[in-house]
Amino acid sequence: MSHFTGASRAALIAALSISAVYAAPALAQSGKSFAIAAQPASKGVQVFAQQSGLQVLASASDLDGVRTNAVEGTLPVDQALERLISGTGLTIKSNDGKAIVLTRATAASAERVAGTAQATAESADAPVEEVTVVGIRKSLRDAIGQKRASSGVAEFISAKEIGVLPDVTIAESLARLPGVNTSRDRGNDSQASIRGIGPRMVLGTVNGREVATSEPDRNVRWEIYPSEVVAGAAVYKSSEARLLSGGISGTVDLQTIRPLSYSGPEFVARGGGVYYDGGADFPGYDGLGWRASGSWVKKVNDQFAFVIGLTGQNQKNGYESFRGWGFNDDSLRPGNSTGPIVANGPKVPTPWGAGAEAKFLDSTRYSASFGAQYRPNENFELTYDLLYSKYKIQEDQNQAWYGGNNWGNWAGGNTGSYTNPVIIDGDLVGATTAYSEITAVVARYEEDKSLLVTGLNGKWTYDNWTVSADLSYSTAERSNLWRSVQMNAYPESMTWLLTEDPSITVTQQPDTLSYTPEFGEATPGRVKDELSAGQLDFKRDFSGDFWTNLMFGARYADRTKQEATGYGQYPAPVAGVTIAGSSLEAYKFKNFNIPVMLNGDFDSLLQTAYGANAVNPDPDGLRFNSEVSEKVWEAYVQANFETTFIDAPVSGNIGVRVVDVDSQSAGESRSGGGWFQDIVTGDWIEFPLEVTTATGGVSYIKALPSASAKIEIISGGFLKLGAARVISRAPMNELKANRSLSPVAPYTGSAGNPYLKPFEADQIDIAYEYYFRPDSLFAVSGYHKNVKNYVGYDQRSETIMGRPYVLTSPVNIDKGGYITGVEFTYQTPFDTFFDAPWMDKFGIYSNLALVNSNIKELVPTGNPLPMNGVADTTAILDLWYSDAKFEARLGAKYHSEYTAILGWDSTNLVRVLPETTLDFSAGYNVNDHISLRFQAGNLLDTPMKVYTDYRPNRVGDMSYYGRRFLFDVTYKF
Repeated sequence: MSHFTGASRAALIAALSISAVYAAPALAQSGKSFAIAAQPASKGVQVFAQQSGLQVLASASDLDGVRTNAVEGTLPVDQALERLISGTGLTIKSNDGKAIVLTRATAASAERVAGTAQATAESADAPVEEVTVVGIRKSLRDAIGQKRASSGVAEFISAKEIGVLPDVTIAESLARLPGVNTSRDRGNDSQASIRGIGPRMVLGTVNGREVATSEPDRNVRWEIYPSEVVAGAAVYKSSEARLLSGGISGTVDLQTIRPLSYSGPEFVARGGGVYYDGGADFPGYDGLGWRASGSWVKKVNDQFAFVIGLTGQNQKNGYESFRGWGFNDDSLRPGNSTGPIVANGPKVPTPWGAGAEAKFLDSTRYSASFGAQYRPNENFELTYDLLYSKYKIQEDQNQAWYGGNNWGNWAGGNTGSYTNPVIIDGDLVGATTAYSEITAVVARYEEDKSLLVTGLNGKWTYDNWTVSADLSYSTAERSNLWRSVQMNAYPESMTWLLTEDPSITVTQQPDTLSYTPEFGEATPGRVKDELSAGQLDFKRDFSGDFWTNLMFGARYADRTKQEATGYGQYPAPVAGVTIAGSSLEAYKFKNFNIPVMLNGDFDSLLQTAYGANAVNPDPDGLRFNSEVSEKVWEAYVQANFETTFIDAPVSGNIGVRVVDVDSQSAGESRSGGGWFQDIVTGDWIEFPLEVTTATGGVSYIKALPSASAKIEIISGGFLKLGAARVISRAPMNELKANRSLSPVAPYTGSAGNPYLKPFEADQIDIAYEYYFRPDSLFAVSGYHKNVKNYVGYDQRSETIMGRPYVLTSPVNIDKGGYITGVEFTYQTPFDTFFDAPWMDKFGIYSNLALVNSNIKELVPTGNPLPMNGVADTTAILDLWYSDAKFEARLGAKYHSEYTAILGWDSTNLVRVLPETTLDFSAGYNVNDHISLRFQAGNLLDTPMKVYTDYRPNRVGDMSYYGRRFLFDVTYKF
């Protein structure tokens, strides 16, 4: 507004005044969109004024102690007002179509008020005034209501009834929100990126509380949270002082059921089958699993209610993949020595090798949840909630490794061995080579992880004060073990091509060869994360003309993440043992032109190759060799206001949050343990392994100011503005003090970095949201973030034991950068476009997000990649149908290319190619108690494809997860 000239401001005031004069007489009769929750009258009346476009006057004493009713739907303003105050003791003193005066009813008028309430209740039941909506459409409408009420830029998922979310995992629901992108793991949506910023800078919370995770960093794998226990989710994109710090890109908050507010059926039971077709051709694997859940919500009386939920699932998702191992390239990796592929020719980067893999996934998840609410009166409420989830994976794997002995041309040792070479952009990507190695691998991966999230919240209100106290605890643990039987053979000839459509052919198929076992591998790991927190919040309501309330509070959190790094154990093969390929089961891949894969009984092969006493470590018995502890104090103050500007209702807030962080780390420092060359004498010397303890830490205090405003510039049209400074603490695995050192000069090594500073950003948000029907929305949102202290990988210097070491480790990048984007959302029933009542049952939900950033990932090779998570374009298009009996949704999602981290190694950066996925879901209500649901996911069988080194010709990982089909039955009463 500061850029308006005096003339333009006068014109705007005149235009708004004229429109108000012409619109006011019709407001009482024409329908307007209302989404008002039941709440104290001081707030409910203000919200009604904003949404009706009328001025509403009432004294603070008349509103004190009164709660207004919920109003939802498209209604005439007069009728909406009657619903708002029905039975509250408030009455209309005057209403001239422009301004309304409310007063508390006198005792003499009590009968008249009661009669008005009865008449209003009867009119509320009239079917011509409001259509009852359920299922998908109800969730969309509720989410719109929450978005409209939010003072900042936020997205919401709503599911008032248990288990009505239209996706199998909550991650899939999150992925359909504007500007949210999720990566796939084992065929399921998993970690989330928000507004083009990767999972490292997303804060995950449950009921507003930060939670522990079983990942080495801070990332939340959302699939561990059963969708059946989630009542809703919020993604906060702009920041307010009252919100926890920690999410530069945004905060994802899952909300569990509040039993006193619950209005659905008391008992809900659901069960059915899930089928993945990705492993349909795998031997002995059927891909059929199941899902089941049950819940009981009991309202003992008006003061006490509880909810109990149990869920379980078995997922069998077999899938096939192919992976290039990277390139022997002096220009990127000077430590590697390549050579010419023909005598006296130029040096040519060559591939280290490639591998194919079949995964026979068999996972189970069981969870239990409990919630209770006690509200003895309007002044006190006590809420407790608990969620426990257990997730286990047993994944048998068949792998084939190709060319590890002679594709890479180490130091030019294979010059002249490449027949019919194929060179793309200077890289050797194909040739025919003699006696290239095939390693047949039969392996098993096992993972066992658990999550416990619990909290107790008490809230007291007295006069104009509200005090809330919250205690929470969460813990997450994971143990994992990968074991393998590895067997080598050498066909006479191998022809290979590593492009987006890779091909490998051999003169002898693997099942005709004889294999010699080589050293196997057993690599265990373990993670434990514990987080305890306490928070105290205060709110003071005001009855003035500008400030509505003041909020302030403090929080303390104590978090410790321990990790046991599993150093691989390598059992030696039994002397003289060979294994015939014909004794193993051969089968072909559907999506890749490669030799047959080999499958065998893992336990039997393990004993045959390595003997009865083959190594079988217990990951739960590992000693933790890394610990990162974090103590966080936070305090905030936020003032909320409501006023008018040029006759437009304005609300918002201004505040500051102060964060005091103390992070300390202790871990193993390993030196020696092998042969090292003395650079002075040239002699090779064997150094024994020395293990000591390394420590380090960082402390900092950050002030995080924020401000936001929401202006209703037209009826149902809101302009939202925000500015804030935000931080994300460094990933906990990168704060580790652990290091691995060379015992001789030049003194080099690799390490974590316990001295990392937090990511920081200054951001501005501007959004326009127009709610033209109860379930219709057009929104456009823009943002700009200046980011500094970004964490990448580079070399840094540190003096250790008096020696000047150069360590490859995570570092804060000195040069900052920006990320800028714009998001569009449009959703509405089709009768907006077509003049036919039945088109009201059809609708569209769509969004588009465009992002641009100049931030680059700093990697040891010196080859910069765009920042992790930045997809220039993401888009969603859903078409839906919904009536009282049947509903369906067909949804498509697209994302452009982006940088991702594969696995737990933060240096393993790849580029994910564009993807378009298509999903379908449908539900049918047989009667009031029984309903059926069907889902089909990834209908296009879209693969995930990546490439490495920022060069599209360097094939990375390609995985075909297959399609998913679910059918279940719900019984509720």
